[in-house]
Amino acid sequence: MAAHAGALTDQAAAEAQARAILPRLTLDDKIGQVSMAHVFRFTEGGRSAPIRADADATFRTLRPGTLLNGGGDAPQPNTPRGWADFLARLDALGRANNPANLPAVFGTDAVHGVNNVPAATLYPHNLGLGAAFDPALTREVAVATAADMRAMNMGWTFAPVADVGRDPRWGRYYETFGESPWLVADQVAAAVDGLQSGGVAATLKHFTGYGLPSLGLDRANAEISARALHEVFLPPFRAGIRAGALSVMANSGSVNGVPVHASRTLLTDLLRGELGFQGLLVSDWNDIERLITTYRTHTDLVRAAAASVNAGIDVYMVPNSVEAYQNALREAVQTGLVSEARLDEATLRVLTFKARLGLLDAPLAGSGVLNDHRDLARRAAAATLTLLENPADTLPIRRGRVLVTGPAMDSAAIQLGGWSVNWQGVGKGNVPDVPKVATLAPALKATAPAGVTVSALPETKRPQLLTAAKGADVIVVAVGEAPGAEWQANNPALSLPDGQITLLRDLLATGTPVVAVLMAGRPLILPTDIQSRLSGLVMAYLPGTQGGAALADALYGRAGFPGRLPFTWPDSLTQVGLWSDRPAEGAGETPLPLYPLGYGLDYTTSVARDLTVTPAPDGVTAQATLTNTGEKAGTVTVLLRASLPASGALQATSRLVGVLRAVLKPGESRAVQITVPRDRLSSWVGDAYGPGTWQLLPGQYTLSAGDGKATLSLP
Repeated sequence: MAAHAGALTDQAAAEAQARAILPRLTLDDKIGQVSMAHVFRFTEGGRSAPIRADADATFRTLRPGTLLNGGGDAPQPNTPRGWADFLARLDALGRANNPANLPAVFGTDAVHGVNNVPAATLYPHNLGLGAAFDPALTREVAVATAADMRAMNMGWTFAPVADVGRDPRWGRYYETFGESPWLVADQVAAAVDGLQSGGVAATLKHFTGYGLPSLGLDRANAEISARALHEVFLPPFRAGIRAGALSVMANSGSVNGVPVHASRTLLTDLLRGELGFQGLLVSDWNDIERLITTYRTHTDLVRAAAASVNAGIDVYMVPNSVEAYQNALREAVQTGLVSEARLDEATLRVLTFKARLGLLDAPLAGSGVLNDHRDLARRAAAATLTLLENPADTLPIRRGRVLVTGPAMDSAAIQLGGWSVNWQGVGKGNVPDVPKVATLAPALKATAPAGVTVSALPETKRPQLLTAAKGADVIVVAVGEAPGAEWQANNPALSLPDGQITLLRDLLATGTPVVAVLMAGRPLILPTDIQSRLSGLVMAYLPGTQGGAALADALYGRAGFPGRLPFTWPDSLTQVGLWSDRPAEGAGETPLPLYPLGYGLDYTTSVARDLTVTPAPDGVTAQATLTNTGEKAGTVTVLLRASLPASGALQATSRLVGVLRAVLKPGESRAVQITVPRDRLSSWVGDAYGPGTWQLLPGQYTLSAGDGKATLSLP
């Protein structure tokens, strides 16, 4: 089978192939196979450069089973053809110099398209796709991403993120699909299916609890009860495993004071025992060493390596000190801290992983030619756009003088966000390339309808800008967060930069209607004097390559605003933690957020009526009639919620269990039906401490969608 040809090799056949190889490997061979080295170990000067003449000797020394690039590290030239040739050469060197002619499988962070490659199409980040509430679209994006990866000889992506986003201050919030466990689960399953149907191995990350860091700080400790673990954080991982994900990446942080990379309870008992995962478990970047340097839970690398491998880590992503790790693991095995059987188990999983990708059958032969996915990127961006405010029907813009300004009006960096060409985003780090991006100001100018004139001025020319603002009929100001990733993208205040707040106030003071377009990876809190006076507010998330073009279509009314918030938008920092499934507590007070989960306006109106629910063999079937009651075509998205019987513990007033969705013409109605699986109606039952179990509680269940409500008794 040609490598990455599309279909994955059957698990049983791949494992048989791997078992035939395992006895031929020495102790050092096996240690090499469970080590992941950075590709720069094989390039001139350890940087973006050609492969060294003596790279074969490095392969013979390290015997690496896996390779990776850092976020934004790339070969030269950083082109599709450059990537295909670079990885084909490394593949050939591995086959010629590794034991048993084993190639080293390459993994990369392709999290919204093949984001390290300037020529590749980049899609909305996951938070935006979550706003589309359309797993089929997420799958389509994943299929396109896999095709581009295969063309460049890439077979393994560290995606999708299966973390549930529970703290918007967190720097990786935009990498999640949102706050609702079961809706995130649907998106994760779609992404896994799309990637792996295209012959690329998916990675569920970061197992588990990463989405609830203390104080919203990246890699912080998460305090999670057994109930919250099962009801909130595990459903997306369970869904991804059921979808067949070949790999899982461990959480860099800690849960209940224990670093996940050293937790056998999480990585073996829970992941492999309870969830049934059979694939490859990989560490995150340098996280075994962090057991010594950051967490100080282990005194030296031998003990840290032993603890992590025994906990369940199969492959250590050790880009900076491969030799030190290999020496430590060798000592751990030789002294009995790690059994040879455990090392064999990890090695077998690496070999099986490669066999499933077809890497043991044929060398890499990617074309180095990418497909044109701009239409898909535009459709994806359009599906995410969420209209939050339009009090005087300023939108759509049909006539008059439009002034466009703001730091995001023509910024590829802000529009794409982090993990775009470079780890921290365009213009940062060691990769200077700026991809071709359809930004907002040029798109508004190029596609203005008859009767609309558009001018653009940067916010830096404040006197000219304010003069022009007074003569405009509407101002479109594009604001947003600077790109960033991980801890560098933490936003403790959930705020825009001060300069952008001043810009908004200055523009509002002119008296001209102001429409704000927000490009951000989280809900941001605007001062009340700004929020209350805006004539329009659009949440664009981080919309990708074609975001500006999609926004122009929506602002001019050529398209609507189908997106709905995949999270609860707080009205102040004190509401961080106010999720849609937070139970009533204390005095029974339930604060109201600024915008609830699922909120969004459009150029049309809709209703959901006549909800019916009936028991089904695998759950409950729900059906409702969705009607477009307005005068424009539009996407009707209605959240299906369930209220559960009393379980002896706090429960949400209602739990989000599914989505009813249809694209409808004006006046059109359609009956939409979905099945809610039993586990979405189940509860984790147990006391504050001690064992718990999943139970479908007997009693009355009430499901609601829009204006419809229905009850039934289960089981």
